[in-house]
Amino acid sequence: MAPWEYLFIGFSKANFSPIFDITWMFAVAMLVTSIIFYNFQGRRLRNYAVFLDLNEWLLWTSIGTFSLLLMYAVFGFDFIFVLPTMVGGALLFLWIRFLHFPPLIQAYEERLARQRYFQRSKTAHPEATIRKRPVAGSKRRRR
Repeated sequence: MAPWEYLFIGFSKANFSPIFDITWMFAVAMLVTSIIFYNFQGRRLRNYAVFLDLNEWLLWTSIGTFSLLLMYAVFGFDFIFVLPTMVGGALLFLWIRFLHFPPLIQAYEERLARQRYFQRSKTAHPEATIRKRPVAGSKRRRR
């Protein structure tokens, strides 16, 4: 059988025994893991918008990729659908984590550093911490 003929065979345990069980088990495990990590990281990083966006992108990518792989395994789709989903999902994860978000994270960290610097420079002057006395207005006679 020619190598390209495998693309038009249904993705089942009989046809792809070495990778079938590993694929669907990995898809289930990663789907559950990504949902758990998203919930945990969502609470932990609720004040950092860029990191929440990163986690959300990773969550929806994992839901899309791994649920498609599960559907392909359950319904026996041809391998021509399974292979691009595996490769495309992996490339999408790499693009999100290493190309799309690092410049956004760097810009966010620089903005936080500038904010910290200006906050520190405002409180660095001793006059900034001393409360000023109210200016005495007109002296009214009290009864």
